[in-house]
Formats: sequence, structure tokens, C-alpha cells
Amino acid sequence: MFWLSERDKYEITSWAFSYFMTSNLSVEYSILKAIKKVRPDKIKKDGLTRLSNSTLIELQMRVKNML
Repeated sequence: MFWLSERDKYEITSWAFSYFMTSNLSVEYSILKAIKKVRPDKIKKDGLTRLSNSTLIELQMRVKNML
């Protein structure tokens, strides 16, 4: 599956915003780090994500809207 539930999106967005504000990471890296924490099954062994580009863009927009 390449989709996430609304709860997963909320948790990933919350963690990503936290990482963005405290760790001086970019939004993209913050989202990847949050995905690894919330849904590690969505990360491939080589470190790439199994999510679609549209899902990643939606997560980026959610984090940016929190600013």
C-alpha cells in the first residue's frame, strides 16, 4: 500500500514539525525521520520511502502550514 491513514498523517506531521523546529533539519528530512518513527514499514532497506510523491508533498504542505 502507498497510502496512509489520517491518523498516520497527523502523527507524521506532528513529529516532523517537532524535528524541523528542534533539530534544524529541512522539512523533507524531518518528514523522512518522522516516517521512520511512526511507520518504519514504509521505509525501504536503502532508506527510500515507499510512499507516493503526492503523499510526500501533502505531508510537506501540512508541516509548512503549521509555521
